[in-house]
Amino acid sequence: MRTEEYIRTLTEQIRCKMARGEVTDEIRTHIEEQTKAYMSEGMERGEAEEAAVCDMGDPVEVGTELDRIHRPQMPWGMIAFIIILSVLGLGVQYFIQQRFVESGGDGILSWERRIVYMAVGLAVMAGVCFIDYTRIAARAREMMVLLFAALFLGSALFGVKINGAARWIALPGGLTLNIPMVLLLTVPLYAAVLYRCRGKSWTGIIKAVLWMLPGIFLAFYVCSFSTAAILLFSYVVVFGLSVWQGWYFVPRKLCLGALTVTALLPAVPVVYVMLFRPLYQWERLVYFLSPMDGWGKDISYTREFVRALLGNSRFLGEGGGLPASGMPEAPLNFLLAGVAAYFGLIAAVLLGGAVLALFIRFLKISLRQRNQLGMVMGTGCAVVFLIEILLCFMNNMGIIYAENYCPFLMNGGSGMVVSYLLMGIVLSIFRYQNTAPERRYPENRYAREKAV
Repeated sequence: MRTEEYIRTLTEQIRCKMARGEVTDEIRTHIEEQTKAYMSEGMERGEAEEAAVCDMGDPVEVGTELDRIHRPQMPWGMIAFIIILSVLGLGVQYFIQQRFVESGGDGILSWERRIVYMAVGLAVMAGVCFIDYTRIAARAREMMVLLFAALFLGSALFGVKINGAARWIALPGGLTLNIPMVLLLTVPLYAAVLYRCRGKSWTGIIKAVLWMLPGIFLAFYVCSFSTAAILLFSYVVVFGLSVWQGWYFVPRKLCLGALTVTALLPAVPVVYVMLFRPLYQWERLVYFLSPMDGWGKDISYTREFVRALLGNSRFLGEGGGLPASGMPEAPLNFLLAGVAAYFGLIAAVLLGGAVLALFIRFLKISLRQRNQLGMVMGTGCAVVFLIEILLCFMNNMGIIYAENYCPFLMNGGSGMVVSYLLMGIVLSIFRYQNTAPERRYPENRYAREKAV
């Protein structure tokens, strides 16, 4: 049996068409190497090739075994865990909201709509999981351009201003789209754009930097400075990972050093305000970063409320109830503090730890991918989640009050759907980890030689 006939019979046993190309290249390489080995022993080309093919084994049996390995694998365990956290989070939110209402707070949330958001989000997550993520990456640049254009025009024409910030776009049915949350979708798309810059030199680096700017600019345009910082840090992490993998014909140390400096740019406005801006702007910055003013008095009633809530809590069971410091307008932004107040500090730690464990699992899955596209896209999603949960923890500890969204632990329709979409991308990477082919690029020898 000749090589091509053997490979054709073998690949016919593999049901996943995506994996056939990579398997074909691998089998052909093995046969060719063994053929050359037999020829070095004195065999003729035809005889050596037949012997090499015979050594590979029965093509049907080998193909069946490779079909078992190279096929999509549904991450049912993680899907079940996500569903459990979704239902648990929504149930806890409902309970905490009812207790806040009983204590004189507002109960403006529509729980029917929240359930619909969760159902839609889970459906979106499942749909993205079944889609080959490499198909999404193939159109990443076009998708980013369309997304930026739609958000910019939507903000300019249909923007809804609240407290002077046009962060929302009015949709039919009284719905609003949160622009900062949608911008988080650009992180895995940016990772896919970087993947297409592999094998280039400084031109690839310049393109990578330029692709950072639209998302950060749009976040500033809608006055969401925290989102701009999250995007910048996430972009830099993904970019740094691509540099570390030697994707570009550039000195790796120099490029990583420049990225480290870039990651520190959010500190520049702080120094600028400290040195050159009026006193009231400094006071606003202190309000965000510090729980105390110069006289030891709390200047944020939300943080004061959270710390008093935690101070009244027990390790297990219901604590001393709500503090007398006043109810925040959005009490469910402090869900973990509410859980600590009504169920105990241990319950809050377990709930927060479960969510954190899921996102750490996402990061580990991503970093272990053989396919480098899956590695950078998944890492980008995981970094976004980890930043969000870090901010959520700091909110619930009374350290800061940042406007962000954390899956399962905060409310918000746009945030819920966007988070499920990002989770769907990570699940798709896991599902196709044994089938997605690696795009071929010339080896970046210069970067590897300079990386010490």
